[in-house]
Amino acid sequence: MRTRWIITLVTVAVLGIAGIAVAARGGEGESKKTTGTDLTALMCPMAPSGGSDTTPSKPAKNAFNTAELIGLSLAGAKAKAAQHSCTIVVSLEDGAGKPVPIDVDPRRIYVYTEKGRVTEIEDVGGGV
Repeated sequence: MRTRWIITLVTVAVLGIAGIAVAARGGEGESKKTTGTDLTALMCPMAPSGGSDTTPSKPAKNAFNTAELIGLSLAGAKAKAAQHSCTIVVSLEDGAGKPVPIDVDPRRIYVYTEKGRVTEIEDVGGGV
C-alpha cells in the first residue's frame, strides 16, 4: 500500500515537471503580434470626448504617439510636434527641473532632455 502511494507521488511530480517544461518551451519560435490600441501611449493633440465633460480625453484626428520624439534632438522634436499643432516644453533638462506652465493645454508635450535630446515624455496637456 505504501509503495503505491510513493509511486503515485513520484508519477505526479514527474508529470508536473514535464508539464512545466512543455509550457515554458511553448512560445519558442512563435512571434505573436498584438493588435489594438496602445492604452499607455501619450498622444498629442488631445480633444474633448464629446460628453458633458469638456476635458480633453481622446486623441484628436491628427494626433501622433509622442514616443516618436524620444531620441530626437530638441529642434527635431519641436519640428515633429509642430506638424501636429503641438508644442514642446522641457520640464527637466540635464537632470535639472525647469519652470513650466501650469495651465492645461492639450497641445503641449512635456519632455525631459539630456544633452539636447529628448529622453522621456513626461505628460501631454499638463495642469496641476
